[in-house]
Amino acid sequence: MPRQWQFRPFLQIRSFMNRLRIVLVHPRIAANVGNVARTCLSLGAELHLVGPFGFIVDPKRLDRTSVGYWESLRPEVYADFRDFWARFPRCLKTQFVFAEKDGVHLYSDLSYNTDCVLIFGNEEEGVADEFWKVESLPMISSCRIPMREIRCLNLATSVGIVSYEVNRQWSGRNIECGAV
Repeated sequence: MPRQWQFRPFLQIRSFMNRLRIVLVHPRIAANVGNVARTCLSLGAELHLVGPFGFIVDPKRLDRTSVGYWESLRPEVYADFRDFWARFPRCLKTQFVFAEKDGVHLYSDLSYNTDCVLIFGNEEEGVADEFWKVESLPMISSCRIPMREIRCLNLATSVGIVSYEVNRQWSGRNIECGAV
């Protein structure tokens, strides 16, 4: 008889010593969001989606793209950037890192706090300037993934590279990400 797997929402399994949050701004491709959802589940990270989206937010379709894990993740969805900055929970210790092609720091050179927010733009334009034009914007670092002469990496690949670096650093400090 096959073993039955039971998935619980990350809030029940996440260690209270750390908090990794992945923010996708205006994602265009549902399959990328599904891949990122699986990465978030594997790390015990939260997923935050900032609209508008380039696809119809249909739970059945997203469940298929995430290979059945969508309901286990329960991402936070924001209508637009104003809604995001108004409702996104943060404190003074929250570290914001924006991953972009021309980021100031190499992603592996940053030291990631235990309350870390990784922000990624969409597959075509990145993050629009209007996203950053809000009052009381927190301090945001930027990072880049080194690559040869190509336009960009796949969104889900980029999320995986940077978020697993956060996990590697936390593991090195005996802080487990998404401890069960």
